[in-house]
Formats: sequence, structure tokens, C-alpha cells
Amino acid sequence: MARSNILVRLSGRKREGSSNTSSPKGGVKQAPPQDPSWRRRSLASLSRRLSPGLRLAPPSPTTTDSDVAHTPVDVLTTNNTTTTTTEEPELPTPYSKPVELIRQEEYPHMNQGTYLDHSGATIYAHATLARTTTLLLTNLYGNPHSANQPAKLSGNTIDAVRLQTLRFLGADPAHYDLVFTANATAAIKLVADAFRDLASFGDGEDDGENERGFWYGYHRDAHTSLVGVRELTGGGGGCCFDGDAEVEGWLDGRLEAAAGKGRLGLFAWPGQSNLTGRRLGAGWAGRLRANAAGRRGGPGGDTYSLLDAAALAMTGPMRHVFEDVAAAPDFVCVSFYKIFGFPDLGGLVVRKESGHILALRKYFGGGTVSMVSAIGGAWHLSKGLENARSEGGGGHGGGGGTLHEGLEDGTLPFHSILALGEAIDVHAELYGSMDNVSVHTSALARRMYLGMRRLRYANGQPLCKIYEDEDEDENGGVAYGDPRRQGATIAFNVFRADGGYESYAAVERQANDKGVYVRSGGICCPGGLFTALQYEPWQLRRARSAGHHCGSDGISLINELPTGVVRASLGAMSTAQDVDRFLAFLEETFISRRDSAYASSNGAGSTSSAKPEHRKRNSIE
Repeated sequence: MARSNILVRLSGRKREGSSNTSSPKGGVKQAPPQDPSWRRRSLASLSRRLSPGLRLAPPSPTTTDSDVAHTPVDVLTTNNTTTTTTEEPELPTPYSKPVELIRQEEYPHMNQGTYLDHSGATIYAHATLARTTTLLLTNLYGNPHSANQPAKLSGNTIDAVRLQTLRFLGADPAHYDLVFTANATAAIKLVADAFRDLASFGDGEDDGENERGFWYGYHRDAHTSLVGVRELTGGGGGCCFDGDAEVEGWLDGRLEAAAGKGRLGLFAWPGQSNLTGRRLGAGWAGRLRANAAGRRGGPGGDTYSLLDAAALAMTGPMRHVFEDVAAAPDFVCVSFYKIFGFPDLGGLVVRKESGHILALRKYFGGGTVSMVSAIGGAWHLSKGLENARSEGGGGHGGGGGTLHEGLEDGTLPFHSILALGEAIDVHAELYGSMDNVSVHTSALARRMYLGMRRLRYANGQPLCKIYEDEDEDENGGVAYGDPRRQGATIAFNVFRADGGYESYAAVERQANDKGVYVRSGGICCPGGLFTALQYEPWQLRRARSAGHHCGSDGISLINELPTGVVRASLGAMSTAQDVDRFLAFLEETFISRRDSAYASSNGAGSTSSAKPEHRKRNSIE
């Protein structure tokens, strides 16, 4: 894709490995030499300050300080209450300039508060908008389905950004294709629709009814959009795996979860929990493919893999997912606005050797077919299917089109795709690599985690219940600071001084009033949520009977038990000051206030109203 040579590189040094930067006039100037000694000094100091049992992890292939374990935040105990100190422990500095300077230059709009909902959508850089606007104002872009010059410019841009995005994700374009979608949910539904359509053909004449269906298994930590696929299986059966151990047992052949010989199947899981930020499932796709029983009529049936990487890709490098083609998932969905903030766009990365199954879907939209009959019989030629057939089902290039051409219905959002290319360039200039983002956000997450654990009331009651694996809780949250195991997300609830729960809705409301922006509720992770809350099935039914539902007007507490959580999540441009302001909000709002110790455990007179203030309290609360 052609880039205007008048654009100014606003954000310091170019990505690693580049020795030059573009001048405002399109010339080339030498970048100042980099002094690596600051990083060595920082790591040496960090090593001396690590808590007992922690050490610096081995460097990753692309950065010298990847997977660094973060120094615990210092605390002071004064008058029997725990607060954070004003002296900040030293943090790793993986970017080419201090993140505070990046915030000042590229994110002045973040001065409106402390933003801690990056798992919902991260924040866009000023340069991304400026460069995109410049391109739109200095070029003429047309509908890429036309053949005129403006249309060709759009088409060439889309092709270039598609390749650029695959390389950013670490997916070799020789082995993977990228289908642009509205968001990650649309990518998931595209896969689900294709499996439903293929399974509906059955053994006999296709009468439009789903005679067989497909088997579907998903992990309990699945996002709501993954859970929803079960409604399209057409009676093909399936299960929700209750944790990693059950998935491992199924992959090892110790547990039977699939539905019989010859059954088409799909197994889905999140690379990172949308609720807690826990990372999971590394290696599952490769084991599924290598499992002969899963592909030759055994318990797994002919089962494909779908990885929801929307949360994982936000702060984690994706090359580990794609670098081994034989072990990569068949389908991977991503949300680009969670990585870059803008544009609002998603994508489905398809392993080309598996793409033929998507080409068999029934629906077709404008631009996905090379010929259609509307009279004299109903038939059409799918661009995606033509390509799959031309390559013997492998889906590699050539033929009547590419796989994505048969799956991207209608006119693509070509202006948004243009913006995506600019967002990738700006992200690389600001942060260097996703490995650097991972180092930075993991260190901040550990700082936040340790600070929250040390907040206590005068009577010793902890302020926060953080939702994590039991073994992590017992070992002091060792996963926080290890990006292989944990993302930059913390799910929690707030205790009162008497041990009862605060309403999560009230916590978010008070945070919002103080300019601290978090998220509360079910967080679109139903299985993970009620597992974390240790709900029994009857308690879930009770909540339903009481009228609880997801959203800000749901019931926060039923019989003093929460129905949701508060989630704080960090992004590439988050700072230590963001973390410290959040910790200060918790301390000042709940520990320091005079009415924090409630007279009774039923929350009477507290901010722990079970329903929002504008609704009557339910009799069971």
C-alpha cells in the first residue's frame, strides 16, 4: 500500500532493526545511536530488588527483558491500615522512551481520568488518527469491487494491509489467510455457520433440515460469543469442559467427551480469560491435530480447533500461536480495537490447510461469488470454494480466488482497513514489539495485584477478593508478572470491614465518580464467572428466578453473595501512576472513610445495595 511521504514520524525511534527515520520532507535522516546500557542497569537493579523466590526470566527472541517478574509494590502500615508508599519501585522500561512521555505525546485524551478497561477497548494514539486523516484527505478511495482507479487504490490498500496484519500477528501469509470481520464475535459466527451448514447435509438428500449436526466442545472460561455456538450444533451434542484438567484428559484419551465415529466436531477455548486474565490452552490445537483418534473416528471425531484470541492478542505476542503451522489452531479470532484502540475491526486468521471447510458454507454475499443464477435454476460459484478445489482442498492461493474472497460478504470497510495499516505502523514505532508490551503490562499487573492484596482494614480484614486459581492465591499470585500464564487483567470484589461484600455496581459507580474507569458485572464470561464465585447450579437458578441479569441494572448481591465482579485491565500505554491512582481510590474510598465498618453483616445502610438505587430491593436479598 502506498504511503504518503509527507507524513511525519511523531513518536521517536522507528521499530527495532531500523537505523533511519523519515523526515517531514520525505528525506532520510540518521536516528541517534541507541545506548543499551540503560537497560542493563535497569535489569541489574531490578534483579537486586526482586522478592524471594522470583528471578528474571530468560530473554525472549525479540527482546532482552521479556517475561520479567515485577518487583512488589512497597507498602507502609500506619494506624493499622495499609497504604501504598509514594516511592515507586523500579519497573522495567522496554519501550524506546518512557511510557509517561508516550502518554503525553500520543494520548492527551487520556488525561480525563484513569482508564482501566483496556480489555473492553484500548485507547487509540493521536498519530493513528492524524495519519489516517491525512491519507483520506490526500487520496481518492473507491469501492474495491469496482475496476476504476480509486477502486484499485482501495483494493491494493486492502491487500497490503492484510499481509501487514498477518505479519504483525506472526502468521506467515504462505500458510494463513486473514478474513476481515466486524469484530471477534462475527469471526466466531462465521466459523459456526460454516460448521452448521456442512453438518446439515446428512447422509441422504438434503431437505434443508440439519439431520446430523456437529459436535461442539468449549472451555468453561469461554466468552459468551463462544458459548453461543452451541445453539447451532443441530443436535450434534457437545460439552462444556469444566477446567483445564478435563481438556487435558480428553486430549489424552482418558475422558470421552465427543459424539461418536465420523462426527464433525469443533473445539473452542479462549487464549486468555476475559474475566480473570488467566492464559490457557497453549499446545491444545497441536495435540488435537496429532491425536490420531481425534482424526480417525475416535472419541474426538473429525474435530477442528477455534481459538478466541481477542483478549490474548491485546497485550501478548501472537507469534507463539502461529509459528508452528502443524500445531497452530485451525481458526483464530482477534479484535483489532483491543490492540490498537482504532479502528473498530475484527478478523479471523485461517490455517489454509483447514480453510476448505469454511468455503462449504451455504450463504453468499456480494463479492464472494464469481457467478450466480437467479432464474432457470438456483446455483452459484463460490470464489472460496473454487480456490479450495483448485488446490486439492488445501486452500493455498491460485484458482478462481483466495479463501477470504469467498468469506468477506459485501463491501469491506475499506476506510477502517486503511486505518488498521496506520495503527500497526504507529504501534510499532511507539512500543517496538508486542513482547515489549507484554513485559510492560505484566510488570504493572503485578504491581496492581500486590498492592490490592496488601490493602486491609484496621481489623485485618482484606479489602479485595481477587479471583485466581487456588494454587496461585496460596503462592502469592506468582502468575502475575509471568506473561506466559497471566494477562494484565484483575477480577475482584470489595469486602466491607465486617467481611460482607460491597455491591460491585456501587464500586464501579464510585470509581466512575472519582474518574477511575473500570468494568463490573458478568464480563461476558458466564462459565468462568460462576466458577470463580463458587456458585452451585441451584444458586444460579435462584439468581435467575430473582430477576438477575447481566448489565448495570442487574442484582449485585443475593443473600450477601455477589453475582458479578469488578474488572481492572491494563494496556500498552498504562502507567505506574494509573495503578497507584487506582490503589489510592480503593484505600481512600473504602478503608479511610469513617463509615467503612458496618454495624451488621446484611449490609443495611451500606453502599452494598443489591439492586441499583432506582429500583426496589428484592425480598430475598
